[in-house]
Amino acid sequence: MGNIVPTLRRIPMSLWTFLILSLLFPAQGSKAAQRTAAQAQSAGGQVAVTRLIVTVRDEGGGTFSGLATVTLQHLDSPVFSTGTTMGGQTIFDGLGPGEYTIVVSAPGYLTASERVNLTHGSESEQAYIALKRESSSSTVSAPQGPPALSPKLQKELGKATAALQANRLEEAQRHLDEAYRLAPGNPEVNYIRGLLADRQGKLAAAQASWEKTLSLDPKHGLTLQALATIMARKGDYPAAKGYLDRALQVDANSWRAHELLAIVCFRQSDFTEAVNHAERSLELGKNLANGARLPLAESLIAQNQTAPATEVLHAFLDGGPPKEQAAIASKLLQKLSVPEPPQAASPESNPIAVAETAELPELPLLKPELPKWIPANVDEFLPAVEPGIACPLQEILDGAADHVREFMKSVDRITATEHLNHQVVNEWGLATREEKRSFNYVVSISELSPGYLSVEEYRNGTTDLSVFPDAIATTGLPAAVLVFHPYYRDDYDMRCEGLGQWKDSRAWQIHFSQKPKKPSRLRGYRAAVNSPLTPIAFKGRAWIQENTHQVVRMETDLQSAMPEIKLLAEHMDIEFGPVTFRSQKENMWLPASADIYFDLRGRRIRRRNTFTNYLLFTVNEKQSISAPKESKSTDESRTSVPGSVRPLEN
Repeated sequence: MGNIVPTLRRIPMSLWTFLILSLLFPAQGSKAAQRTAAQAQSAGGQVAVTRLIVTVRDEGGGTFSGLATVTLQHLDSPVFSTGTTMGGQTIFDGLGPGEYTIVVSAPGYLTASERVNLTHGSESEQAYIALKRESSSSTVSAPQGPPALSPKLQKELGKATAALQANRLEEAQRHLDEAYRLAPGNPEVNYIRGLLADRQGKLAAAQASWEKTLSLDPKHGLTLQALATIMARKGDYPAAKGYLDRALQVDANSWRAHELLAIVCFRQSDFTEAVNHAERSLELGKNLANGARLPLAESLIAQNQTAPATEVLHAFLDGGPPKEQAAIASKLLQKLSVPEPPQAASPESNPIAVAETAELPELPLLKPELPKWIPANVDEFLPAVEPGIACPLQEILDGAADHVREFMKSVDRITATEHLNHQVVNEWGLATREEKRSFNYVVSISELSPGYLSVEEYRNGTTDLSVFPDAIATTGLPAAVLVFHPYYRDDYDMRCEGLGQWKDSRAWQIHFSQKPKKPSRLRGYRAAVNSPLTPIAFKGRAWIQENTHQVVRMETDLQSAMPEIKLLAEHMDIEFGPVTFRSQKENMWLPASADIYFDLRGRRIRRRNTFTNYLLFTVNEKQSISAPKESKSTDESRTSVPGSVRPLEN
């Protein structure tokens, strides 16, 4: 995760401790400090002397109150800087003379652009740009995540959900009615209304609420599963399967969706697919997916595989299922204990399958559940792997180490635009507050001395952690892969889980966990910038491409909750992607996105970081670039973006 640090009380959390090491052992004249200088030379070779203040206005001429992205580019250079408006303004410092193009964009508005000419003698220039609404802006696309809730809506929805969990349906109804009055177009409100109607036995009302939820958010996975249960209860198995196929498109690793598909496929007499989905559900959900063993056993019985079916049923009963399902499993075992002549593989000719199918109208069908705010721990399930394939662990680790070394060289000369979506959520994952920011991002990983690595990060030309929202900073995300660096990998127990799948390619799954007697050197927490460091032990799983040994994805979790620092949970999911730089003909794997979830000091935070606009640049040995200026201003209504050094073409 990086550093978690408040800007008021400053709660730093160095989740990839190399940043902390750089604070403890700063490198004199480091390359990163040279590269990101706010006094960098301009593209034309002139010394940067000008500040440009861009003010964004709405159609009526007033200050634009939304979030707009402002991009500035010199006409003679591929160099550009990006900032976001805060209080309607963005400030670009350290600009050289010349002609620049300003481009302003915001959701629901037409992109606007304007050219400005900065002269040698000017210390400060201003530009005013007005945004116009798109003609179709009234029709917006479905949100990427749960929309932020107003305080009153959050309160009502929280009370409704708590009452629903306690089965106090009348109380839940009162609070949901008020929540719906406040936000009839909120997908979470409509989803939970459907849950209540389902608990009340009002299937038509539940279906109507969930169909409305899908119209608001077509990728609402829980709603897709919920509608599948209703269709299955009605006997419309093709429709149920259609919803579940869509649910797996949203989340291919949903063990619940696979369990439901196993049931639906069994009802359609597609026993082979039923077995496949049931086994996949068990692989993903492990003990949580015990219910998948019942349709698995029934499908095996329908195929006259009585021995494995008997084994599955015993495992099902050992898992402590509900009484109704346990009774069904016991009946099946009793009938299987009586020898019968071989039967054809069809439910019509298999008396066991026919009899028990009639007794399973909806028992195995999963009840729709309330959403969770944090993904499952890496140890809660094992993603599926191909059976019978030997895993060359040392070869994989050595190959990954080579790529990590190359990655270190890459980030020593790469900058990007970082987009941060920050949400404060409640225990059901509903956003109560949301904030978005963008940064001109530079990171440097260097070796101070053998065995000591340093990570330095600059956002908008500064190391000031106040640029992060909600007084919490998360830093060091690109350094996650250093788990596989030879300096640090011996701190972890690593085991190969097998050959799995990541997107469209096969990948080795490597599980890693901090060794008990090894101090954590990669992650730490500080309650203030200069306060003592608390090491954080963690575990995780990495997906490493089969042939190239390139790390393509990593997930991590705490080894255990840390109540002494009030860090109760933390989960991170980082994806890496190939970036091609045409000038160098290089293909580098760099961080593409990172989803972070943590429960710190009584607050649940969800953050999504995305990295775009990668630029590859070099620093000439003879080029003198001074260190970036630290921001001393406390005015958080402005964002300062430094002039960039000259990059190679991306």
